[in-house]
Amino acid sequence: MTGWWRAAPLLGLYRPALVAVGVGLLFSVVAAAAVARWEGRVNKIEFENAAETEVIVMQNGMSEYISRLVALRTLFESTNQEITRSEFETFSARLFERHPGMLRISWVPRVNRKERAEYEAAAITDGVSGYRIKSLQGDAFATAPQSDEYFPVFYSTQPKTSPVYGMDYATVPERRAVLERARDTDRIGAIRTRLYEPKEGGRLPDVLVAIPVYAKGTSRDAVVDRRRNLAGFVVGVFDLPLLIQSIRVTTGASPAVSVNVYPPFAGQIVGLEQMLPDYSSAATAPQTMRDVARTLHWSGNLKIGDTDWQVRAVPAAGGPLETTYDRAGAVLIVGMLLTLSLSTYLMLASRNSQRLSLANRRVLELAQTDILTGLPNRAFFLARLDELKGRLKDAGPTFSILMLDLDRFKNVNDSLGHGAGDALLRQVAQRLKSALRTSDVLARLGGDEFAIIQEACEDQRVCSTELAGRIAKLVAEPFLLPGHRVEIGTSIGIAIAPDHGSDQEQLLKKADLALYRSKSSGRNCFTIYDKAMSAELEARSTLEGDLRDAIARCQLEVHYQPFVDALSGTRRGFEALVRWRHPTRGLIAPDQFIPLAEETGLIVPLGEFVLRRACADAAGWPSDLAVAVNLSPIQFKEAELFEMISAALADSGLPPQRLEIEITESVLLERGVENHAFMERLKSIGIALALDDFGTGYSSLSYLTAFPFDKIKIDKSFIRNLTHQPRSSAIISSIVTLARGLDMSVTAEGVETREEYERLKALGVNFAQGYLFGRPQPIERILFDAPAKSSQRDAA
Repeated sequence: MTGWWRAAPLLGLYRPALVAVGVGLLFSVVAAAAVARWEGRVNKIEFENAAETEVIVMQNGMSEYISRLVALRTLFESTNQEITRSEFETFSARLFERHPGMLRISWVPRVNRKERAEYEAAAITDGVSGYRIKSLQGDAFATAPQSDEYFPVFYSTQPKTSPVYGMDYATVPERRAVLERARDTDRIGAIRTRLYEPKEGGRLPDVLVAIPVYAKGTSRDAVVDRRRNLAGFVVGVFDLPLLIQSIRVTTGASPAVSVNVYPPFAGQIVGLEQMLPDYSSAATAPQTMRDVARTLHWSGNLKIGDTDWQVRAVPAAGGPLETTYDRAGAVLIVGMLLTLSLSTYLMLASRNSQRLSLANRRVLELAQTDILTGLPNRAFFLARLDELKGRLKDAGPTFSILMLDLDRFKNVNDSLGHGAGDALLRQVAQRLKSALRTSDVLARLGGDEFAIIQEACEDQRVCSTELAGRIAKLVAEPFLLPGHRVEIGTSIGIAIAPDHGSDQEQLLKKADLALYRSKSSGRNCFTIYDKAMSAELEARSTLEGDLRDAIARCQLEVHYQPFVDALSGTRRGFEALVRWRHPTRGLIAPDQFIPLAEETGLIVPLGEFVLRRACADAAGWPSDLAVAVNLSPIQFKEAELFEMISAALADSGLPPQRLEIEITESVLLERGVENHAFMERLKSIGIALALDDFGTGYSSLSYLTAFPFDKIKIDKSFIRNLTHQPRSSAIISSIVTLARGLDMSVTAEGVETREEYERLKALGVNFAQGYLFGRPQPIERILFDAPAKSSQRDAA
């Protein structure tokens, strides 16, 4: 009892202290636990960001190697001449002279049975002694047996004494599989492989990359096209560890992150204990996938061609990203000082919040950035428009939208490849940025379409037109791509807020309408929206609907204009010309509805109607009269066009020799090989072919020698200037001489006066057509028994 009484005052005296100690200990433990959890989260975030950055850098480096191999494909596909061995070796050496990790690069052509001996002899002539096409049997080579198709190593960066020359990839199942996959998908194929010659220090993992090469100018739209037009493969073999190590050293990789790269699963069930890395940046890091999974790790993929290597990253032992709990210990030690503990916790929490905020902001920036050009993307552009719309309600500053579309960009993409197209887009982005103020917004909306928001100008219309003019001038200057100099242009549409609306959808639609007007006006120009464009769009939509109905109800008419023998004046045939007599608008000119039909695809049923009607009408004419029918470039893209023409002839009973198909030069610019084959099919059944409107397009003389034309039709613009411009006479004389040398006839269009007719006869044209001999008339108004010469007198 006495001890208790003595202790009681002490307890009463120290109760506040004890309570403070208890509260302090409680807060210390709680704070330490909270800080420990926070440290784990922060370390994890920092580590994952660092690991993701490392893999992005590795992916960019790998993409750089792949892009250099793609450049070799461009070398093969950009020339009609054969690439020599020395050119291949020189170009390959320059591409990878400062890029370690590439073991060898090979050209693996597609060789058929008949070409085998020729390739073997050519390689021996080039200095590859004893070259022969070989098959791999086990680990040894033997002469390849006879086959319909080989894929041998023909060019290589290996010494000419290497046994790799002549190895037929078709005899190695896994390599044949990757070649076929790359060929059929027109993508870069990749496999993990091993070399068939020993490496010093034992074999290390290798990656084989195969890039399909197709014959220049051929189609690769469908699998059957790609299989038919395959020329061979550019094959690269990487030393994967050396390549990745080189990328990490070159880019200054963080030593705080250990990276392991594992081969693709390839559909096989492999134990996690057996999955050892093809590459590991630190020998002390966990090796098998199961070991990695037991620790703090980050998982991702490294894309090589069409395969994904597995990437596992862990914090380096003893590095700054390894999870420790130093702060939690410090908080526990000084926990009795509650204020200091709380201040420290709040400070650390604030820093954690800031880091998380920066990470979230970075994620948002990436989501609103175009990866190819680094410009803001469509999402950012639309968000900015929403902000400006809100300011307009509060009487904020006006702004304008400029929609840009690159002219002739598709030609660059199709002829030089998507790599060149991407490089061109990056250069365009840089030029556009140089023309803008810091307050302007430039975004890439997708493809070759860009958009600009320009605000805070005294006179928005003047500022916008001045900016559009600068941009058009900048983009029109030549661009230098690797090995090429290209010229493009840009069409620009402008909408101004609030004059043309304040709603985002309205402004974008009106800017698009203005852009469409720029493209229709000849491209490489700019247009500001006006109300007439909306009216034109509505009228165009109405006209399109009426045209659909007219085609469906066969309300269109076919008129015929005669063409005559230039020397005798005898009528030799008629050209079929479509006419549309609208029930309320009367006769609509072809130049109003033919372009509309081509844009909407209605030209296909329209063209079939004209061809069938012309064949049916001509079948009832005298047997010495032919009929000429124009084909649109859009019709040439139809797979069953030949069958349609054959059916029209068969149904009408018109002999093919009395049908003449007229083709414009624009048909010859695309799908050259396919269109040439189609024209040969027409010729094979007796149909004559004429090159229409010669002199108004590209007028390349190569078309006359490369395509099987029977006739050239000189455009009427030359005839119109014939009597008062001597240069027109000289041009027509040259065309006649050229056609005569190529065994072709010449028709002069647009002959309206006797003087023009006499001059053309003197120049040697074969046929003449124009109002002098008759205007286009319906079939029922044509008199087939009237002599052609009297028609000339009446017209004169």
